[in-house]
Amino acid sequence: MKKIMALLMGSLLLGSCCFAACTEGGDPTPDLDPDPDPPIEDPSLDGDSFSFIFNEMYSGGEILDRENGFSGAEDVTSGKFFVNGAYQTTFTEFSSRQDVKLELYNDSAARIVNVSAGIAFTLPATEITADYTIAQYRTQYSFGDSVLTVSSESSNPYTANPNPWYTYCSEWLIRHVNNDTFLSNNGLVRLNNTRAYDFTETNSVGDLTIKPGYDVYRFDIQILDESGSIERPYYNIAVIREESDVRDFALFVMKSSSDQAAVMDEIVQSFNTFRKQGLQRNYFDAGEPTANPNWNAETKAYYEQLTAQDHVSWGVFTWSMPGNDNQLLPTSAYTEEQLQVDSIREGAAYYDTILRRSIAYQEGIEEAWGQEYEIYPTYTHIGWGSGPDNYTASHFPLAMARELAGGNGTNGKPVLQFTYQFTLNNNIVADEVTPMFDILRGEYDEQFRRLARDIKEYAQPVLFRLNNEMNTDWTSYCGMMTLLDPDIFIMTWQRLYDIFEEEGVDNAIWIWNPIATSCPYSSWGEDLCFFPGTEYAQILGGTSYEMNNYDAAVAAESIVSFEEHYSSLYDKNEAAFSQWSMVISEFACGSGGNAGGTVLGRNAAVQAQWVEDMFACLNAEDKPAWVSQIKGAVWFNCNDGSGNAITNRLQFFAPEGDDSGRGTYTDLLATLEAFRNGFAAGKN
Repeated sequence: MKKIMALLMGSLLLGSCCFAACTEGGDPTPDLDPDPDPPIEDPSLDGDSFSFIFNEMYSGGEILDRENGFSGAEDVTSGKFFVNGAYQTTFTEFSSRQDVKLELYNDSAARIVNVSAGIAFTLPATEITADYTIAQYRTQYSFGDSVLTVSSESSNPYTANPNPWYTYCSEWLIRHVNNDTFLSNNGLVRLNNTRAYDFTETNSVGDLTIKPGYDVYRFDIQILDESGSIERPYYNIAVIREESDVRDFALFVMKSSSDQAAVMDEIVQSFNTFRKQGLQRNYFDAGEPTANPNWNAETKAYYEQLTAQDHVSWGVFTWSMPGNDNQLLPTSAYTEEQLQVDSIREGAAYYDTILRRSIAYQEGIEEAWGQEYEIYPTYTHIGWGSGPDNYTASHFPLAMARELAGGNGTNGKPVLQFTYQFTLNNNIVADEVTPMFDILRGEYDEQFRRLARDIKEYAQPVLFRLNNEMNTDWTSYCGMMTLLDPDIFIMTWQRLYDIFEEEGVDNAIWIWNPIATSCPYSSWGEDLCFFPGTEYAQILGGTSYEMNNYDAAVAAESIVSFEEHYSSLYDKNEAAFSQWSMVISEFACGSGGNAGGTVLGRNAAVQAQWVEDMFACLNAEDKPAWVSQIKGAVWFNCNDGSGNAITNRLQFFAPEGDDSGRGTYTDLLATLEAFRNGFAAGKN
């Protein structure tokens, strides 16, 4: 499900280190008065503006780049002044409430001055298209055959550690791009005789000779691609920090159709930092989500029903439906002769077991709750193995989906929530394997087409949840596994979506589901950096767990309530997704694990109170906006474990006589009672 250490830290830091750091300098409710006129994109020739910038605002020479012909205002031939979301014709005054990005041109280059981030650098081009849509997190510049993504980072939560830069950088930044095994496993090669850094706790500096006064890490990497499917397979990456700075650094990731290492070296040499001024802001608004015009009537009707309802549709995850070819049908579907084949017999027996257990859990929970499932969740990976030439593919569980789900919102059956993940090893990133680059190469297109055809054959609406929790470090499709470039996530998402459209899938409602607290702690890895576009998703997914692993004596006052979790998530999303409906596609509150010798279930009473308080929010007569946005919720009825210990005890129910070895949960009867009472109150 997720990386335990990171999630525990994320839970502890929620609303503090990560959230504050990732939005440092930001303003959740900015006092903006944007110009209603269209942005001015033609370069300005206003000499007074250039004089103000160089002679008043930066009179100490902070933004000069003499090497590239920027010695003063007189060297600037034209400029663009981006202020609070729009280009202006002049820039002759500045206030601390502004978000300012300057593009200053001479005859051969552009000096980029990000006033709010406190960084400047020079691009060797005069025709540049800048994207400041999510400028609080990153800026992007397209020129020539390259796209350069730049972020200014100050999110290291380990500054009190003995070696804070090593701890942060090795865990959250260059863990994979600095690993030759990662490159080899995924068809990537280092270029220009560059080698991995000898990066250890006692040797965590980059190359101090590249730029005096700065610690620089440079990576030149090519995605090998005989198919020619990848438009920009060359990556030139630079991490730059002032020497010995343990918190602030800049990340440059440039992808191109040819190797642009020399250009990246020039950018690094032109880079400098200065005092940040003003606010960094985002300007992205997803607007109103739109129904896919190709949906069948049932899917369109269900989407309209779901997004308009004033209550929450519920589901519980316990078991994933099988996906291997030999596990897609029950024993009863085969002849006696076919069952003599070991693989068929064993696969069918596995199907039977999962179906039996799933029905037992569903019936048991529905009886204990007094509430039927309205959503039935399952998870499927691309497969298991190491890549297209060595893996066992997973496929859509058509027969079991019809058995356990098959709902359309009106026929009394639960609607299928199908989570599909681009992973070959249950997101074990330590294996240094990701299918993302092979997806770009088109290696999985035929499998994706089969998936699309099977989902179409299912015919009923599917809440199709692709690659949840991408803004983390524990998924095979996270930014750290894709050369520090979230755009690869977007490209693979769009590739699968387009295949679904080509195959005529008319019943998939796509859910985009980041985790609430982004981890790695960064701006470049924040959720909006992974958004595939309004035309590629229809529902906002939400995930924010309360692990409740506190010491028993302080749990009641330490626990973060459902309201705190999801009102905070609403506040984070409001500017971009105020018109979207949310499905909490997985969540839970734990009751206390026994890892480290602690008492299992020690916080059971606190868990029950958490659930009771949750229903007080969901059943309120006058619902606040953050509650009204929530249309569905799926409890994750599974534990996180390490060895024989339970690290996060999220499972709250097992049926009597459960044959899975998960044990009984008689100590959580108060939690079940809280659910039962909450559902009953909502029906009154």
